[in-house]
Amino acid sequence: MQVDLSVIEGEYCRDILDQPRALENTLVSLLENPSLRELTARLRKGNFTTLILTGMGSSFHALHPLQLKLIEHGIIAIMAEASELVHYQARLFDPRTLVVAVSQSGQSAEVVRLLEINAARSAVIGITNMPESPLAK
Repeated sequence: MQVDLSVIEGEYCRDILDQPRALENTLVSLLENPSLRELTARLRKGNFTTLILTGMGSSFHALHPLQLKLIEHGIIAIMAEASELVHYQARLFDPRTLVVAVSQSGQSAEVVRLLEINAARSAVIGITNMPESPLAK
């Protein structure tokens, strides 16, 4: 019996099959990023007393394994949804805080507001799929 694969063929399937290459390209670009290397060096030196992992929805929940890995390496990381961070925890924004913000669009209302309230007080590592978004910039 021959199986008809036309249902799963197409752009979506190609995107899934291309994920290993896309991840490899992302890793290479991260390793070559001077700003990220500088923040990594500051983290290793203990320049940051607080590391906040933030986002909304699935972007936020995807950070949980990273939080566990950071704690395993002796780095205390706080998870706070972007809306809670903006409305109730804005006092955490200071020069000794490193924020890792994840947003698929990079332009959700909560993330844009987070960037405005932070006003560059804390260093921010933005992770997004949209290079022209406020988070990416």
